[in-house]
Amino acid sequence: MVKQKIIIFVYYYCIKTCILKEILYKTGVKILNYTSIASVTAMFLCFISTVISPAIFWIPAYFGLFFQFVFVINIVFLTVWTVKKRQIFIVMHLVALVPSIFFAKYFIQIFGPGNSVSDGVENIKLLSYNIQGFLIPYQKNTTHKNIVDFINSENPDIVCLQEFYVNEKHTEGTFCQLMNKYEYHAVCYSVTKKNTLYGVATFSHYPIKSKLEIPFEGSTNAAMYTDININGKLLRVYNVHFQSIRLNMKKLFSGKNSRIEEIEEVSSRLKTAFIKRAGQVDMVAKHIDVSPYPVVICGDFNDMPVSYSYRKIKKNRKDTFCEAGRGMPSTYRLSPIPSFRIDYILHDRVINSIKYSVYNSIDFSDHYPVSSIIDISSVRAKD
Repeated sequence: MVKQKIIIFVYYYCIKTCILKEILYKTGVKILNYTSIASVTAMFLCFISTVISPAIFWIPAYFGLFFQFVFVINIVFLTVWTVKKRQIFIVMHLVALVPSIFFAKYFIQIFGPGNSVSDGVENIKLLSYNIQGFLIPYQKNTTHKNIVDFINSENPDIVCLQEFYVNEKHTEGTFCQLMNKYEYHAVCYSVTKKNTLYGVATFSHYPIKSKLEIPFEGSTNAAMYTDININGKLLRVYNVHFQSIRLNMKKLFSGKNSRIEEIEEVSSRLKTAFIKRAGQVDMVAKHIDVSPYPVVICGDFNDMPVSYSYRKIKKNRKDTFCEAGRGMPSTYRLSPIPSFRIDYILHDRVINSIKYSVYNSIDFSDHYPVSSIIDISSVRAKD
């Protein structure tokens, strides 16, 4: 009798175990299927983020910001379904991944010219650098001398600085004395209060014929263009600093807020930045489109290549990284995301890119400086 009970118990235990395993297996398959579909949806939202202004529909902008992760997840799923021979899912991920090939060049360049560059009579070197206010608001030891020494060592012809910060102690005149190799400069201040000035600044070896400030309403960010005469050829150089997220990392992760509150704070600030940035980008794009001179755009876009901001400004222009860069550079020093490129040098198609560099050893700011050597021999001289 006891033996029969044991047999019955084992029998029912086996049945329950098998049923449980089947339930878990089916649940796991469903989760995998839904996650796979979600990753494909996320990829298409990445594509949508480049064509729809966040001012109209802001949700896709979040996905464009994390394009690399979405891309890798889709690659992983494609590999899994290929092994399992699930044709529907294979086709689904291929359809999602094929368009992303066209975006890959904005993140990685394998066959670029790298450091090779030939001397040219009409080669011009540009440098763009978000200097984080010389760290004046953050610490006692400022980075003025370090930054000027770096600039002098590179000796670019045109320098575009974002987050240019001066006050009573550290004046614009004092910095210009340090930058005495540059005869010409122009500044656009978006903040002018309490003896504090903050904005963008452009320095040049060549004469600045004119400038126009493009302030952004309700923002400490700004843009400016300068018309620079390079041996009789006029270039319109835009120095832009689009809307920042403005996260206070110490306050955010102080431990006083819950994890949910931290996520809500980041999400809210991202949304605000996406929407404000879209308006700023539209404003600058209108200026660029009517320029009578060939255009060069330098600056901190605060946005990735898979974004409305980048596509709106770039249009059919050349990205110096895509034309003359190599590797997978990040321009934001504090980013945990690989190839996090938010600082750019773009130019019209009549100009050619010769060399592109990101200075990953320069840590005087939360951004890395970027530079490019361009060839303006095809630009017509103005009478």
